[in-house]
Amino acid sequence: MKTTIRGEIMSMRTGLFCGLATIVVAASATPAQAEQQTYNFELRTQDIGSALRAIASITKSQVIFDGDEVRGKRSRAVKGSYSTEDALDLALRGTGLVAQPTAQGVYVVKSSPKVPRAQGPQAARSQVQSADDYSNEIVVTAQKVTETTFDVPISISVKSQREIRNRNAETITDLQYTVPGLSISEFGPGQQRIQFRGVSSFSGLAQIGQYLDEIPLNTEAPDQGPDIRLVDIARVELLRGPQGTLYGQGAMGGTIRYITNDPELSAVSGSALGELSVVEGGEPAWRGEGVFNLPLVEDQLGLRVAGGYTSIAGWIDNPRTGEENLNGGSSYFVRGKLLARLGEDLIATLLASHQEIDTGGNNTADEDRQVYYAVPTPIKNRINLFSAVLDYDLGAVSLVSATSWQERNGSNVTDITDILAPTVELLQGLQPGTLNSYVFNGASSFRAFSQEVRAQYDSSTGLRALIGAFYRNSRSTSLVSGESDPVTAVPADYYFGDTEGTSESWAVFGDLTYELLSGLDLNLGGRYFEDKRTTNSATRIFGTPSLDQGADTFSAFTPKLNISYLVSDSLNLYATASKGFRSGGFNTTSVGGGTVVIPPSYDPDSVWTYELGAKYESFDRRLTGEVAVFRNVWSDIQSVATAPNGLNTYTVNGAKMAGNGIDAQLTYRPVPSLTLSLTGGWNNMEYKTTTVEHFAGDRADYAPRYSGSASAEYRFDLGDAPSFARLDYQFADGIQVWFRSFQAVPALSETQHLLNLNVGTEISGFSIQLFAKNILNEYGVTYPAFGSLPYPGRPIPRSFGAQVRASF
Repeated sequence: MKTTIRGEIMSMRTGLFCGLATIVVAASATPAQAEQQTYNFELRTQDIGSALRAIASITKSQVIFDGDEVRGKRSRAVKGSYSTEDALDLALRGTGLVAQPTAQGVYVVKSSPKVPRAQGPQAARSQVQSADDYSNEIVVTAQKVTETTFDVPISISVKSQREIRNRNAETITDLQYTVPGLSISEFGPGQQRIQFRGVSSFSGLAQIGQYLDEIPLNTEAPDQGPDIRLVDIARVELLRGPQGTLYGQGAMGGTIRYITNDPELSAVSGSALGELSVVEGGEPAWRGEGVFNLPLVEDQLGLRVAGGYTSIAGWIDNPRTGEENLNGGSSYFVRGKLLARLGEDLIATLLASHQEIDTGGNNTADEDRQVYYAVPTPIKNRINLFSAVLDYDLGAVSLVSATSWQERNGSNVTDITDILAPTVELLQGLQPGTLNSYVFNGASSFRAFSQEVRAQYDSSTGLRALIGAFYRNSRSTSLVSGESDPVTAVPADYYFGDTEGTSESWAVFGDLTYELLSGLDLNLGGRYFEDKRTTNSATRIFGTPSLDQGADTFSAFTPKLNISYLVSDSLNLYATASKGFRSGGFNTTSVGGGTVVIPPSYDPDSVWTYELGAKYESFDRRLTGEVAVFRNVWSDIQSVATAPNGLNTYTVNGAKMAGNGIDAQLTYRPVPSLTLSLTGGWNNMEYKTTTVEHFAGDRADYAPRYSGSASAEYRFDLGDAPSFARLDYQFADGIQVWFRSFQAVPALSETQHLLNLNVGTEISGFSIQLFAKNILNEYGVTYPAFGSLPYPGRPIPRSFGAQVRASF
């Protein structure tokens, strides 16, 4: 193909540069002079092609780039006085592209050797972002467009693939206190409550949104976490504050996005990992993981498969039954991703994931790592995820269709012998001690189909717009039955509950950004949501039957206003007012044969967050940081209440909570081989009104006041082998949960101090890593005991291990 600009002819072989763009502006200066000379720039964030043309025009330089290479990517803003090379470097930072000068003074833009080239135009292509070198900036798609973390005018933390590996993090729980404002109350794999910034309550749906690529992961249960294994994950994006405009129902405190690696279309590659470890006072554990990438049709079709098996170490004993290490078990998953380039601008991606988790019990125990249950308490979970994404890039306009399916099945046994058996014996006229055990057998299922379509417009005049629509249809079931030993002592349906719920929701949303002045952007967004829900419940409590049916439609509108100002290439300021919400639901109204008056349903609740933030990064990125101060105002909180019979709880609206807070994170590289990081978060969220369970002044349930982390990583050569040593410290205040109807004092957890060490080296394609987790052997309560949970949650004791990773 030949392109002639101002009399110069550039000839290149056909296909070498698809979509070649050549910019030549009469270059009168010599290359040496061009390198020395600086120019004044006032370039906003824009598509890379436009930015490169502008730089070429200002500097009178010649720049060559591949149209496919830059399609769908945005430049950094360039403001100030820079040389040609520095301006190009700044504009391309975080995109996976570099500008390399030739001997003739021509700048050729191409993929950086440190960052794999993205396989398509769509903003969410994961391989753009995960640069292995710490000097490279991570690109995220938190706002459903491609931006660097510095340019995103929201409070966000990003965990890259390299950081995940060097911390030896297996799930998000291993990272929780390294993320300002994040806290996770976990009492077993796949059983976790996740909160941001103190937006947390016992009742209702989840308070944050979670996604695997484009798949919404939330279920109807706020304590059923997805337990995503951090294998072949390009990055984890953690967005603080309400994300109701773009992510909808449930994203009232924030959103977590797990972004998987895309298949590479030009080379076979893969890796395998083996690990052995031992828990102090427990049993050994091992895990194996593998990733395989296969181009099926070069540059057109590729498959990437990741999988892993973990033998979970147990460390809790049951002297009553003689069981040892009863909370041990296994977990495995397999995830496949197929990417097809159906045309120059059209990409299709299919993803399928299957996961199974089996354990003998929760990570709950007394101070001696013991429980006294009458029977085994196994827990099983099966999770399947599927998605199909179409991405069509038309230049200034891009279209995305994301279809997903989620199904989850679980079962568990809860031993309530010591809690309920005496009452059952009394009501049944049995002699005390007749029942050797009384348990609840639980089974649950969740199915959800979702569809989202959105269109993005990015003009060269400073206007960027996104509009979309979302639909979700879900069905959940829950079955609980009481069982006694001997089985003939109590009728099989003496305590029984069978509930089915459905939800059909839809939403439309829009997001508009306009550059008012150079560096000053105004962003407006809004989302309208409707949710039609039904419930059918049949219960029998202590032999008394009840039947409940309900149907209702809930709606909400969530606006957002954001103003950001790029003061310089090193400082970005923003102010945001945003609203988040979660949908309503139903209560069991016929408790006690209809003698107890209970409202049939409860409405959505919502939180407003007002936030001021600042982001800083030096030109060489040796020093980066961000800080945000915020105020949350949470209204009509879905709160727990207790029926007059003292046995049953239900949900009501009406409470109000508010508080201020601050998030901060800082990374400093005094020398290229040393990286120091600090993070911290604080909030004073508390109830402003009095309810049945909470008094004004009570703290938010499950939310620590403060948390933080500090880390140091040193990279060095051990002979000719690249090596590193990393020390991580995390801490958090204790949490509390109030149930004044049942107890006069709150259920409390304890302050946590966690210290981890990882050292590793690479030899002949093998990576060897030694690690120690929870070096201080922290064993304080992480999840308080109350209700049918007689023992508190505990952290995994001190453990040591080694792993070997091979890559090809």
